[in-house]
Amino acid sequence: MTPSGHSPMIRDHYTRSRSIRTATDPTWRTELTNERQNPAADTVVVGYDGSTAADSAVRWAALQAALTSGHLDLVTAWEYPTSWGNSLPLPSDYDPARDAQVMLDPVIERLHTDFPSLEVRSHVVEGHPGEVLVEASRHAGLLVVASRGHRAFAGFVLGSVSQHCATLADCPVVVYREPRAAN
Repeated sequence: MTPSGHSPMIRDHYTRSRSIRTATDPTWRTELTNERQNPAADTVVVGYDGSTAADSAVRWAALQAALTSGHLDLVTAWEYPTSWGNSLPLPSDYDPARDAQVMLDPVIERLHTDFPSLEVRSHVVEGHPGEVLVEASRHAGLLVVASRGHRAFAGFVLGSVSQHCATLADCPVVVYREPRAAN
């Protein structure tokens, strides 16, 4: 147990690729057993939502992990859709966790091609993206999130997930914004 009241996760549980958990799953909070002194220090966690901005953030995070001889944890969060009033009709084969993993698979393949020596682990987690990434930050040396900049004030304010992570994460946070083209 750490001073902040949480326990680091078991590396073997966390490193399983294609594992699906919830943000409150005890796997995320179980005792860490590893021979390295500080296993979290060389972990770069990056949030991925399938956007173009997230693709760029993943590439930056992979470069950072490779430069620091670390490894990369690619995290995608998902939630069941909610609505006010009538419930949304969902197809019988609706599986958002599977859809999220299908979205991650080509990204992982591309990372293995571009960074063959980099250890890449994927995690599909049920929960709000901000909460999931803050929990993952407790087991990382760096958290990377993308800034998509959809709004008119994108240059002045952070998105809700970026702000949540920058405010509550247990490690340094990089809010990656695609560099502007020179005029």
